[in-house]
Amino acid sequence: MSLIKQIRIAISVIIMMVVAGCLSLSVFDNHRFMAEQLQKKNNDNANGLAITLSNIPKDPITVELIVSAQFDMGHYHRIAIISPEKKPMIERRNLDAQSNAPQWFQHLFSINIAPGVASIQSGWQQYGTLIMESEPSLAYDQLWQTTQHALLWTLLVAFVSYVLSGLWLKKILTPLDQVIAQAVALGEREYITIPEPKTPEFQKLVRTMNTLSGRIKHIVTEASQSLSVFNQQINFDEVTGLMNQSHFANSASVALKSDNYVDGALVLIQLRNLADIDRQLGYSVTNQLIKKIADALNQHCQHYPHMIAGRLAGGLFGLFSRQPLDDNQLATEVKWALEKLNVSQSLVQLQFVLSHTKARKGDDFSDMFKVMQFIFELANDQAAMPVRVMNANSIVTSRKHFLSQWRDQFMQAIEHKQIKLARYPVQRMDQHILHYEAPLRLRASAADEWMAAGAFIDWAQQLDMMETLDTLALEYAVDLLHHTPIQLSINVSAAAMRSEHYCDKLRGLVTSLATPAAIGFEITEETAFADFVIFKQFVQLVKSLGCMVGIEHVANRLGQLGDLHELGLDFVKFDASLIRDIHLRNQQQSLLRGLCMMVRTMGIMPIAEGVLNIDELESLRLIGVDAVTGPFIHEALNADDH
Repeated sequence: MSLIKQIRIAISVIIMMVVAGCLSLSVFDNHRFMAEQLQKKNNDNANGLAITLSNIPKDPITVELIVSAQFDMGHYHRIAIISPEKKPMIERRNLDAQSNAPQWFQHLFSINIAPGVASIQSGWQQYGTLIMESEPSLAYDQLWQTTQHALLWTLLVAFVSYVLSGLWLKKILTPLDQVIAQAVALGEREYITIPEPKTPEFQKLVRTMNTLSGRIKHIVTEASQSLSVFNQQINFDEVTGLMNQSHFANSASVALKSDNYVDGALVLIQLRNLADIDRQLGYSVTNQLIKKIADALNQHCQHYPHMIAGRLAGGLFGLFSRQPLDDNQLATEVKWALEKLNVSQSLVQLQFVLSHTKARKGDDFSDMFKVMQFIFELANDQAAMPVRVMNANSIVTSRKHFLSQWRDQFMQAIEHKQIKLARYPVQRMDQHILHYEAPLRLRASAADEWMAAGAFIDWAQQLDMMETLDTLALEYAVDLLHHTPIQLSINVSAAAMRSEHYCDKLRGLVTSLATPAAIGFEITEETAFADFVIFKQFVQLVKSLGCMVGIEHVANRLGQLGDLHELGLDFVKFDASLIRDIHLRNQQQSLLRGLCMMVRTMGIMPIAEGVLNIDELESLRLIGVDAVTGPFIHEALNADDH
């Protein structure tokens, strides 16, 4: 039995005891008072009547008339005159007296009083003895009525007291509910803090638990920052802060092989006269110039959320877009940025060569890199100039034309319900399926091929249709779960996460499921941390409905993972760029092992994305990853099915 129920029962018992005590005292007090009043009445009336009878002639008829008159108007049970010889001379009795009070009440509170006795004189001689007994039925009726009223009022006061005490109890125990919620959260490794209540006992307990949460948060935050620094050391260039060659190549290679990727753009920038600058200005100043170049490129990337930048060699830089982008326009914008940099500094004339190309799905990054390096070698034979741009494929697109085409395709797909969800398994290390990733697929008509999300997401974002597509994916997933007992995890865009309409739709659809935990939601790392307050609210909504929720493609915001300590996320999926060839990279193994330990401390399951082969899988198993996904897992399960 809960503490609150026990306290309520105790309050009820106390109130009932008080009610019973007050009622008993009231009844007994009224009983005593009425008995005293009847006794006084008997005595007073007997003395008064005896004096009257003593002062009149003792005519028997006159005496009887006076006694009868007194009996009729005085509510008496008996009036009698007894002779000195102890014989009744006159006697009147009330034999029809009835009381409204029940017999048990009369028996319990019986009124036993002595009759009033007075002597009647006739001259100097005693005429007789007068005996008067009042009728007790009226006293019983009055006592019964008074008891009923007292009981009703006492019960009313008891009920009001119970209600008020319940409200008061609820108020003073509100901190206890918060403490219980905090304790449950701590048990689930959600390290939340709550305001300290005013009650001293609760205040001390909450302060202790808040201190524990604060220490855990501090530990997790420090671990996250340490791992972020470690990641920066092994995957990013020390001078510029850009991705180093291996990390940039891995990120681009993973994107090119992703099912959600269609095409993008690759731009390589070479500082031709780096050697001359180094000889002329020295190592330190040269590094400062290289840092300025990197800052210019990095600042340019801020305009394109799906673009990464890296320093691939001493004077070689790269930009890679994971979404469709006009590479000619991108190269032109980079050219303007570098020309502006040249104008802003007067130490030396910087000479750049830019090479750009479309990067299509299935292309091999190493082959593309070799081709573009060959183009740089051709540029070495040409005259030097501040910025030379060399087109590797001469492809120019018309954005306006494509937007119109994509709008038509989206409307046709929505109108004809030409959508579906693909299924990619996420497998635990014990080979049980955790859930199926369910990215959206669509086509304009039944005659067309299904398009992966990477083919249309960029256009959908530009047309402000991501919320609509996410809503269709949610409806499709819920409908599928009504008929198929599987675990699905669908993607949620930034537009949908911020939309009240989408959240209301989500709430209504999920509550229609018999098992809400059958559906999960994934938000990209960039979306989650770009608007963390909205992300936190969305997580709270999803968790309140009993669904799974997590972050995918985690790679660049490792220093912010400590902020997840109080959200109660179910999983974090580490990007394939951190996983690629991990069996050959000892430092990367140490980084991922630390990341797994940190998120597991927060009660979050670490999952690895993009596993390509058995070597990576076995290495991840030793590192401590709980579940994996990727082409190797998908192909292995398909082979088992066949």
